[in-house]
Amino acid sequence: MRIVETKIDSIFEKYLAQKYFVGGVCHIQQNGKLIFSKAYGKRNTMLDEKMKADSIFDLASLTKIITSTLILRLISKRQLALDTTLKECLPAIADDQEKLASLTIRQLLTHSSGLIAWHPLYTVVSSPGDFIDAIKEISLFHQESNKVLYSDLNYILLGEVLKEHYHSELQDILQIELNSPLQLARLTYGPLIDSNIAATEFGNRIEMEMCRQRGKTFSGWRNTEQPISGEVNDGNAFYFFKGQSGHAGLFGTAEDLSVIIEEYLQAIAGDSLILDSGLAKESVQNQVADRGLGWHSGKPFPIGVGHTGFTGTSLWIVPEKGLNVVLLTNRLHVEEPKNINQFREELHKEILSGIS
Repeated sequence: MRIVETKIDSIFEKYLAQKYFVGGVCHIQQNGKLIFSKAYGKRNTMLDEKMKADSIFDLASLTKIITSTLILRLISKRQLALDTTLKECLPAIADDQEKLASLTIRQLLTHSSGLIAWHPLYTVVSSPGDFIDAIKEISLFHQESNKVLYSDLNYILLGEVLKEHYHSELQDILQIELNSPLQLARLTYGPLIDSNIAATEFGNRIEMEMCRQRGKTFSGWRNTEQPISGEVNDGNAFYFFKGQSGHAGLFGTAEDLSVIIEEYLQAIAGDSLILDSGLAKESVQNQVADRGLGWHSGKPFPIGVGHTGFTGTSLWIVPEKGLNVVLLTNRLHVEEPKNINQFREELHKEILSGIS
């Protein structure tokens, strides 16, 4: 291993200077050994707080990887199958929609369900959290249902599957099925009161504009003059699901996430506490287009598979090299948020060039 710290520093400094984000953490393991962990910049500019290697981030869509891991755990225990339909495991939601009832766990995991990408559920019903009523009011399926379309709704539904199976809330399921066996101390749903949290957006400015473009109205927006900290940034997770959903809502540290990735590497090698080896191998292989069971291949990952999160987070796993990379930034905590995939790709390529 010849990771060059100065080169990683240089990449971070370049993108910090260009205000792609104001802070971040990079955490790299290979073959189960920590080889790099470093924090950069600020976690909250309003309070002038420095980022730390153990700072807690709003993980955004990395929550989906935790949700898929919990689903794969159920399948590993033979309590669910990839071809189980929603009619079988979530009858209350599927009862009045035949097309929805026929969707399988596999389709939801691979984003091949035909469900639309996004809808502001908090604009649909007056009683937040009533998901069954909300989905009755919207057009769920796009016109080309045979193609892959990344959709929050897929993982919202998987979260509902978990809640139905365990008859419990997602936080309790997380604690029993992942946090306890893997000894994860800080992976949790919010809200959080902690001095070491990376701030995100100044209110939900981006979703406000998305709703405006769609002609949707909502009166409960958060203050756009203050950064969000300790509350989930995602609107559906915050306003509709009160912080706990299968698609967003989790907070955690780089170390927490690294443990999750390492569990996949261990499972692939046949030595996991929570996942079946064959299923773990299947999960990191493309099932439909560039989608595995939770994971995806292609940009911004030069090889292997990974997942990104809207707040500026990402996971990257390369099984054949035993590589485990967590990259967390607060890209929304700037005046004008930018797409950071160029930064991710550049950093991933640099890491790859430094490993054997």
